[in-house]
Amino acid sequence: MNDQPPRSWSNGQSAAERVEAVALTVGEPRTANWIATEAEVAHETATKYLSRLVDDGKLRSDTRGQRTTYEPDLIGQYLLEMRELYDEHSPDELAASLEEMNEQIRTWKAKYDVETANQLRASLGRTDDVTDERDRRRAAREWDHLETRRRLVEDALRLYDRFPDDRRSASA
Repeated sequence: MNDQPPRSWSNGQSAAERVEAVALTVGEPRTANWIATEAEVAHETATKYLSRLVDDGKLRSDTRGQRTTYEPDLIGQYLLEMRELYDEHSPDELAASLEEMNEQIRTWKAKYDVETANQLRASLGRTDDVTDERDRRRAAREWDHLETRRRLVEDALRLYDRFPDDRRSASA
């Protein structure tokens, strides 16, 4: 029996948005039936939108026998996001974002006297202060996120060298 209250999609999301929201947040491969149930749509509706998400590079599918499962395509999502950064931001804007991320990481390194997010996690055992412990855990999660974002921004910046004439907004 499930003790959680039923999920409410009352925020006006369409069936396609609900399927995408569920499918892109699964932690393990799931079937269309499972995703349909979670998204509160018919199996056929889920299958239709899941196929589109696979075609768009947002999901991967794996068929074994008659069972097909779906999971986020992390590489496809990374490439789509990198392309979006390239299309929507100038090199100077991306460089400024990179500077902000680097500054935040330098701040954590100095504040906690560590070099990596995992060293920060390991430092949790050296504090008795619950608030400090919570702050360190939060900072480590954010640090991991910033490391991923930094790589993404760096890769987007490399696109400017690789494809200098392919900018739609060259006047920006």
